[in-house]
Amino acid sequence: MSEAWVELPEGRGHPADRRTTDQRSFVVVDFENLLFGEHETTSHDLLEARARDILTAAHGQRPGDHLLVGCNPRLAFAARAAFPGARLVVGSGADGADKALLRAIDGEVIVRRFGELNIVSGDHIFAELAHRSRARGVPVRVVAPRNGLATRLRLVADVATVLSPPESSNSIAAAA
Repeated sequence: MSEAWVELPEGRGHPADRRTTDQRSFVVVDFENLLFGEHETTSHDLLEARARDILTAAHGQRPGDHLLVGCNPRLAFAARAAFPGARLVVGSGADGADKALLRAIDGEVIVRRFGELNIVSGDHIFAELAHRSRARGVPVRVVAPRNGLATRLRLVADVATVLSPPESSNSIAAAA
């Protein structure tokens, strides 16, 4: 695990970490939420690297895991390249990608077919989804940006991981 990832302590135990090999994860990715506003200036290579980091932290890289990615329309091509094989939804305006993600999710399917829900976002709008999933016995893992994890989402998650900002293309160029 990269030094950028910090597992937050949790008193309820970590049922999400006890996932067996036959359980699949449903992974919801609010891509822009973990790009720290740098998606307009970051190269596609760095976006793809960030996507790999996100999937590692979300434990969503195994065969059978379902990946649902949401973003604004300007980021759609980069998101498609960064998350090949994922279902991609787009939305414009305030919370557009978040709302598109929520419209695309069927909570009953998650309960019937998946052993874990991974929410890659710190936005409060996903707290109700997390709460309903946990109430139905599905462990919830949240991956969120440092200083961007909504309190209600954090409280309902079984496991929460925070992500530090990526090095921007400018800082990488300056270091070279």
